[in-house]
Amino acid sequence: MSDKERMRELARLRAAIDAVDDELLALLARRAELAAEVGRVKDNGGDTPYYVPSREAEIIRRILARNDGPIPDAAMHGIFREIIGACLTLEQPLSVAFLGPESTFTHVAARKQFGAGARYVACRNFDEIFDEVESARVTYGVVPVENAFEGAVTHTLDLFVDHQVSICAEVLLGIHHHLLTRETRLEDVRVVYSKAEALGQCRGWLQAHLAHARLEAVESTAAAAERAANEAGSAAIASLQTAERLAMPVLVENIEDHHDNITRFLVIGQHDSPPSGRDKTAIVMSAPDRPGALHDLLEPFHQRNIGLTRIESRPTRRRMWEYVFFADLQGHRTDAVVAEALAAVRAMPDSFLKVLGSYPVAEPL
Repeated sequence: MSDKERMRELARLRAAIDAVDDELLALLARRAELAAEVGRVKDNGGDTPYYVPSREAEIIRRILARNDGPIPDAAMHGIFREIIGACLTLEQPLSVAFLGPESTFTHVAARKQFGAGARYVACRNFDEIFDEVESARVTYGVVPVENAFEGAVTHTLDLFVDHQVSICAEVLLGIHHHLLTRETRLEDVRVVYSKAEALGQCRGWLQAHLAHARLEAVESTAAAAERAANEAGSAAIASLQTAERLAMPVLVENIEDHHDNITRFLVIGQHDSPPSGRDKTAIVMSAPDRPGALHDLLEPFHQRNIGLTRIESRPTRRRMWEYVFFADLQGHRTDAVVAEALAAVRAMPDSFLKVLGSYPVAEPL
């Protein structure tokens, strides 16, 4: 093919792409109009929430089931998440609280769930996120609850006991940690700042390469980078988004001990989600301290063949050696067998049960 023929073929292909882009733009405008109509219907009485995670899960699952490529599922998921988020803001403006400052992993997870159209509110700590949601100063909040290798974020669990919020969705985020510093050699780094969980997720690498450096936990990975940005001899473990925001050099990429590292985040609000067909229910429960108490709490789920995907014990902080148990169940709280099991736990003498919410199962991509 001659240069002239190649240029003509490129011009033809680019014109075809432009025509497809015009079609996409028109279809997106039509989708946005339909979303606005949905918002008007919801405004016309009733108590249907604007954000319905089960409906979003249904859309994403249907799209990915029909996706035959060449765009991979993860990219297609991101495209439609952004479309859904943009359309959702046409139904009702959303405000979402996250652990600040900008570019923390919690912020990245929130953006993954709600897209660029929401208003994001940076909070100083998890307590503030819960308070913002409970007081309805924001529509939703996003908090981490567990890491695949480091386990539960215990402070998040504790806050669920004392706050009246509901879990309405979960977000799975692949976590990659990077060493940000203005130093050019590892031997010149004397202190490493990061969130405690991030330091734990990089423990092996830090022992192998920065054993001489002091490790100091701060409130967030982004705050760590801001501190290290202007402090000689310091480094931070943070995300690439933080490095880009602060124009901080990345000395070493992907220093997490497990490269398939995933953190699970929860979306909290004033409501949970209707059934989606593949759901979890989160609960917290307790019983008087006696032999077999935990067995009795779990037996109603075992009898009905309800799987528990996670269980954690936490001290009540009210009386020494008194504990509550957090559990994730397979199924929605309105499913008949799940409702029966929950009722059986409530009926136990002196037992405590709080349903934190039902929400669609998020698929790792």
